[in-house]
Amino acid sequence: MNFRVRFLTFTAAAGILAACATSPESGTTDTTDPQPEYDIITLLPKDAIPSIDRPRFFSAQEADAEYDADEVVIGLEINGDARAYSVGLLSSHEIVNDNVGGRPIAVTW
Repeated sequence: MNFRVRFLTFTAAAGILAACATSPESGTTDTTDPQPEYDIITLLPKDAIPSIDRPRFFSAQEADAEYDADEVVIGLEINGDARAYSVGLLSSHEIVNDNVGGRPIAVTW
């Protein structure tokens, strides 16, 4: 199943769930308290966290020497082209723009 089909399936399922939801105004007996309202506070200005636009990768042998065996990564394989993105590195950049298996991708954390 390709990405577009999965996205459309997810979107349709979310729409069905939203359509099935009811509220106290519609006659249900839901007695849960409403969620508190929160203010959104912006700590950093727009574009303050730089993306990685030209990622460089270790060979498998170099990665074995550089990282612990329990390093948390986001793994991806497209058309036989495999990548592993370190969550530790992503925590300071949050997004990597890359090309994997001939397809442009964005990896976010």
